[in-house]
Amino acid sequence: MSFFFKKIKKISYSFVMGRFSKKVGDHFQYFPIETWQHELKTGHKFGFDGVEWIISDYSNPIFNSKSIFDIKKKLKFYKMKISSVALDFIMRDPLYSIKLNNLKWVIKKMLYLQKKINIPRITIPIEETCRYKDKNQKKKTLDNLYFLLSQLSNKSNISIETDLRFEEVSKILSNKKFSKLGLLIDIGNIRASGKDLEKFLIYFKDKIFGIHIKYREKNNGKNKNLPKTFKELSILKKNLNSLKNIQDITFQTFRSNNNFLSDMKDNIKNFNEVFAK
Repeated sequence: MSFFFKKIKKISYSFVMGRFSKKVGDHFQYFPIETWQHELKTGHKFGFDGVEWIISDYSNPIFNSKSIFDIKKKLKFYKMKISSVALDFIMRDPLYSIKLNNLKWVIKKMLYLQKKINIPRITIPIEETCRYKDKNQKKKTLDNLYFLLSQLSNKSNISIETDLRFEEVSKILSNKKFSKLGLLIDIGNIRASGKDLEKFLIYFKDKIFGIHIKYREKNNGKNKNLPKTFKELSILKKNLNSLKNIQDITFQTFRSNNNFLSDMKDNIKNFNEVFAK
C-alpha cells in the first residue's frame, strides 16, 4: 500500500536511484549496481511510480543493449517507469572539459535508449564540481550543452540542474538556441544557498520540468530528513499549479546507510503533512 496520502494528477512521484540502498563505497549518491532491481520493488511498495535513473559513469547497465531488455522487464514487473535520467557522470567529467568522443559515445547510447524505453526527461548538471568558472569554461559548457540538447530533445525533455546565479540562468534560458531547455529545481539546495525559491518558481514557471525534494540546512548545510515544518516545501505547494510543464516530483531526500527505509517513511510522512493540508 502506498505511503503517499494523495497524488497530484499528471505528475510522477519518483525517487532518486540509490535511496533504497547502502552507499556505494564512500559515495552518497551513486548508481547501486548490485541492488537496483530491488530498489524498483521497494519503490513500488512505497507508492512511487517512477525512478530517476542515475548514470554515475560510462559502465552503467543502461548503456548496454542486452541489459536494456532486463531493465524494461523489471520496470514492467514492478509497475515502475523511468521518469528521468540524470547524467551524473558530468559531475566528474564536466561539459567544459569532456572529450568530444566521450560525448558522442554517450549521445549515441542515449539515442538508442530513447528508442527502447520512454525517457520523459534527461537532466544535465551544471553545478558544484561541473559549474563553469570563467568565460572559456562557459563557452565550452554551453556549446556542449547545445550539442546534447540538439541531439536528444526530439524524444525527451532536457533540463539542467544548476547552482548558477539567477541572472545567469535567465540569460541561458532566454537564448533562442536553448528554447527547448528547462530546469530541474532542487528546493533543498536553493534553501542551503540562501536563494529565493519563490522567485525561481514564479519567473521560470514555464521552464520547470522537475522538482527535487530534499531538506538542507542554510549556509550550505547538511542534508537531513524533511522536517514537519519546511518553508520551501510550503512555497512549492503554493506555486505548484502554476508550473504547467512540470513532469515529476522526485525524492532526493536524506538517507542513512542502514536505516534508509525508515528514513524514507519519515520523509514521505512529513511531505504529506504539508501537501495534505
